Amino acid sequence: MNYPCALVFLFVAMPFSVRATNPDEQQSLFSLPVEELLQIEVTVAARKSESWLSSSGTVYVIGKNEIENYGWRDLKEILASIPNMDYFYQWSWLPGGQRGFTGNMSGTLMLIDGREVQNLLANEAFIMNNFPASRIERVEVLQGPNSTLYGGNATQGVINVITRLGQGENELQLIGAEADTKHAHLLVNHHYEALSVALSASYFESAQDYDELRKFVMNPDEFSRSSKDKVRDLNPANFRNDEQNYTLDGRLDYRGFYVGANVSRSKNVSGIEAVAYDYVTGDDSRRGYENYYLGTQVEFSDALRGSVEVSYFREYKEKDRLTTKVPDGATRYQDLIQYNEREDIGPSDRVRFTTQWQYNVNESEDFIFGYDGWRTVIGRKIKYRDINGEIVLFTPPEWAKEKEKSTKHAVYGQYSKTFMWDTKSLKLSAGLRYNQQDFTNSAYLPRASLVYQSDESQAIKLTYGEAFRPPTIFEFDLVVDDELESQTMQMTELNWSKSFVFKGIKFASIAALYHMKAENFYEKILDPTKGIWQTEITGEHRIYGLETQLKFQANNWQGQLSYRYIKPDEERVGTQSQILDVPKYKLKFGLVYRLNDTWRIAGFADHWAATYTEANLFAGKGTGIEKIDAWTTLNMHLFKQTERYSYGIYIENVFDTEYFHSNGRGASPIKYLQAPRNIRFQFSYKF
Repeated sequence: MNYPCALVFLFVAMPFSVRATNPDEQQSLFSLPVEELLQIEVTVAARKSESWLSSSGTVYVIGKNEIENYGWRDLKEILASIPNMDYFYQWSWLPGGQRGFTGNMSGTLMLIDGREVQNLLANEAFIMNNFPASRIERVEVLQGPNSTLYGGNATQGVINVITRLGQGENELQLIGAEADTKHAHLLVNHHYEALSVALSASYFESAQDYDELRKFVMNPDEFSRSSKDKVRDLNPANFRNDEQNYTLDGRLDYRGFYVGANVSRSKNVSGIEAVAYDYVTGDDSRRGYENYYLGTQVEFSDALRGSVEVSYFREYKEKDRLTTKVPDGATRYQDLIQYNEREDIGPSDRVRFTTQWQYNVNESEDFIFGYDGWRTVIGRKIKYRDINGEIVLFTPPEWAKEKEKSTKHAVYGQYSKTFMWDTKSLKLSAGLRYNQQDFTNSAYLPRASLVYQSDESQAIKLTYGEAFRPPTIFEFDLVVDDELESQTMQMTELNWSKSFVFKGIKFASIAALYHMKAENFYEKILDPTKGIWQTEITGEHRIYGLETQLKFQANNWQGQLSYRYIKPDEERVGTQSQILDVPKYKLKFGLVYRLNDTWRIAGFADHWAATYTEANLFAGKGTGIEKIDAWTTLNMHLFKQTERYSYGIYIENVFDTEYFHSNGRGASPIKYLQAPRNIRFQFSYKF
C-alpha cells in the first residue's frame, strides 16, 4: 500500500471539500467528550440512570463521538482506551480480564443494552470482530466486583454495550482494508406515532494473513517451542487465518411493551493460539448466539415503576479439525497420519425471567429490588470420527453429563440515600444479593458505596464489593465430589473524580486506588496415590493497583491521558508460583485536532511495559520465565465529517512496530505477534 500517496490525496482534496457550516453544525460535528462525560447518565453501576460523576465506583464511558474521532473499528479497539483492561489478542477471540487479572474473560460480564450475552459453555465475555463500532452508541465499563446487581461472572467488572437502536439515526457505513478486510453496517430507526422500530445489521470478513504473521508462526523458536514443532508443516504458504461474522440487533416498542433480538454468527479458525501440526485446516469453528426478549415497562405511580422481561438465549459451537496420529519414528510432517474430525457442542439454551422495581421515597432516597431466575441446558459435546470408513459418534468420557441442566434463582435489593447540606452531598448505597444455583454453593453478595461531593465538580468514592464466578461444565471434568465452590472476588476501592478548568482548558479526571483478592482457583492435580488427575480448589491471588484517566478539551484540541500500575501481593495457586503475565504499568495518550469546520486528525499512542510469562524451554526441558519486551504503538485517523457523510483513512501501527501480547493461558505458544502497519478506508452516509 502506498501510504504517502494516500495521505497526499486526502490533504490535496481537503481544501476543495470544505463547505460553509453554521455555528450549530460546527458544534455538532466537533464533539466535546469532556462536556458529554459530565452531562451523561450511566446505568451500569446501579442498574438505574445516574450521573457519571456521582455513580458508585469507577465507570469509564466511551461515546459515539469519541469513537468516531479516533476511528476505532470495533469493541477490541475501543477497550484499548481503558487504562486497566488486560487482554491478549491471538487472532481468534479476545481473552483477558480487568485490573491485572487475566484468563478467558470469564471474570468480566458482557452486556448488550443491559442484557447478559455471556457464553453459556465457559462463562466467557466472547468478543471477536462481531462488535463493530458502527453498532455502538457508547460503551460503559464498570471496574471491580458487581455481582450484587448482576449475578455471576462480574468478578472483575462489567462491559455494557449500548447499541444505536432507538437513537433516531439512519446510516450506512463501509470499511475496506488490507488483508482482504471488508465491513458493512446498516442502521435504520423509524418512528410512527406510538410505534418505534429499529434495526442494526453488520457483516465483517478478513483473511487476517499478514506476511509478518505467517512468518512468525513458522518460527518455532520465537513462537511455539511445542513438542509438535519437529513434525509441523512449516510452509508459510499454507497458513490460513480467515474470519467471517455478522450481527443483527432489532427492537420494536409500542406503548411500554417491547420485543427485541441480538443475533451473532461467526466462522473462523483458532487464530494462532492452537499450535497445530498445520495451519491448512486448523480448527474451523462455526459459532453463534441469539438472545430474544419480550417485556414491558410498568409505572404504578411517580414513586413506583419497574419492568418485567422474559428472554431466550441460544448458542452453538461446531468445529472441524484435522486430527493427527504421530507414528513411531516420525521425523517430518509427511510421516503423519491425519483424518478429519468434527466436534459439536450444543445448541445450549437458557430461559430467563427477570423483574426489577424502583421505589422513590423522595428525590434523595430510593429502593431497587428484583428477582432473576433462569433454566439452562448445556448442549452435549459430540465428536464425529471416521474409523475405517465408518462415522462413529461419541462423547468424551470426562464430559460432565449430569451437570448439563441447572436452575438458578436470585433476589437482590439496593438502598440509596443522599444527604444534602449547602453545596455538599453524601450518597450512601448498600445492596445485597442472595444467589442459589445447582452444583455450587449459595452465596450472599454485598456491595456498599459512599460518594461525597463537596460541590458539583468533584466526587470522592469509597466502595466495597464481593462477587463470584460459578464453575463451568468444563471445570466439572475430573471433579471428585458432586459440587464445586464458586470462585470469589473481594474489592476495596477509593476513587477521586473531578472536573475543572485551568487556563481555559476543560478537564475531567478519574483516579482510583484499589485492592482485590481472588480465591478458589480450579486446578487439575495428579493424585499420587490413585494415579489419576482430579479437579481441586486451591489458591488465592491479590492485587493492589492504581488507575487514572484525564480527558481534556480546549478550542480545537481534545484528548486523553491514562495510566495504570498494579502490584501483586500474592501470586499463589496451590504450591506453584503464578506468573504475572500482564504488564505492571500501561500508559495511553490520545489527541484530536480540528483542522477546520469538517476535517479532523487524531492519534492514539499505547504503551505496555514488559511482561513476564511462563514458556516452554528448548529441547523439552520443562518451562521457564520468558520476557515479552515493552512496546509502544501509534494509530492515526484523518477524516472529513459533514452533517450527512464522513470518510477518511485509519493507519494502524504507523511506525510498523513489531510487538507481542503474552500468552496468559498456557506455556505454548509463548507470545502472539500483533498487526504490522496497515491502512483502512472508512465511509459512512446518514440518510
